[in-house]
Amino acid sequence: MGLPVSNGNAAGAAEGDLAPRRKIVILTSHVFLRGYRKASVHFVASCWAEQGHDVHFLTLGHSWLTWLKDRRRFRALSQSQANRFETVAPNLHAGAYLPPLHAFSSGNRALNAANALFFRLYGKYLPTFARRVVAAADLVVIESGSALSFFDYAKTLNSRACTLYFCRDLLRSVGAAPILQDMQAAVIGRFDTVCVPSERLGALLPSGGRLRVIPQGVDARLFDRLYPSPYSPGTHNAVSVGNMLFDETTVAAMAAAAPDVNFHVFGAGWRGVVPANVAAYGERDFESIVPYLQHADFGLAPYRLTADEIYLAESSLKLAQYSYCGLPVLLPDLIPFHRPNAIAYRLNGETAWREKIDAALAMRRSPAFREGILTWDDVARQTLHAAFEPT
Repeated sequence: MGLPVSNGNAAGAAEGDLAPRRKIVILTSHVFLRGYRKASVHFVASCWAEQGHDVHFLTLGHSWLTWLKDRRRFRALSQSQANRFETVAPNLHAGAYLPPLHAFSSGNRALNAANALFFRLYGKYLPTFARRVVAAADLVVIESGSALSFFDYAKTLNSRACTLYFCRDLLRSVGAAPILQDMQAAVIGRFDTVCVPSERLGALLPSGGRLRVIPQGVDARLFDRLYPSPYSPGTHNAVSVGNMLFDETTVAAMAAAAPDVNFHVFGAGWRGVVPANVAAYGERDFESIVPYLQHADFGLAPYRLTADEIYLAESSLKLAQYSYCGLPVLLPDLIPFHRPNAIAYRLNGETAWREKIDAALAMRRSPAFREGILTWDDVARQTLHAAFEPT
């Protein structure tokens, strides 16, 4: 199957300004809340709103069960977005469907088997506040994950809307239930457009989808501002952002090999004893992380991955962000990342951690590291164009 690829520039922005105002609904498991991490779907949604489109960001895959797993998240959603939309920015509205129970993926095979039927039932209903915007939409965007179970229902509510599958991850890589993988295979050919950030990811998806490859972007407005350094003067600092396939063992080995370097870990939880030179911050508002990226000595992409997951090199937000900031990057040798700021280590059996870290500390920053990286405004315009011009 063919994979049309974006040319990686902002061409077409001018014609995007002349496009009609669209009503867009995004179905996703992500939450749009201050203090929580931002994924590509947040940046694209915000840019669409700034471009003048009417955007509703609908969080699925949560319920009263969320209180048992993440009370902070449940309380935040309940206060302002539970079964209703709030305006979070001009033209941008975020809400959450919070029923008493929801279908969810599990590492337990028996529970996943029981959830197969529950996912099908779960995806057959939305409350009035959500039905109304889906029925009025020009474009329904469904992100990979639990939102897939709502594809047929969304088509029933609104058969005229264009549909776009915003696929950022291989479902089996993120532990999605087998039923969601089956649903993806069944409906991928019925989407008007399937948008992926990586050719490798597109090649791993079920056949039949009308694929468009549009790379990830960066929030240039944030990164182009100069923030004061959050680090103590005279210290060396490495930063890791995100929790996808996070390899705690590798970061711990780096920290042990370089006690003079401070390792700042955002997004990923730390299960074991935290070394003295590691700061594990948990989930943070993205804007608060930017200064740590700008002023770090180098970035970490500590993925614990298999050959099927090397698409992460092309779709990784952190790699684009590190490169835009001019940082050297330590990453596994399995990832085919070819920018000049890459310093590869052996995924299994690396022993020369001190040498790798010294190479990162010695590497001079260069504007060449950021060449060809799109802004999110570019990505949003190209994605919308792909949705309405799928051929």
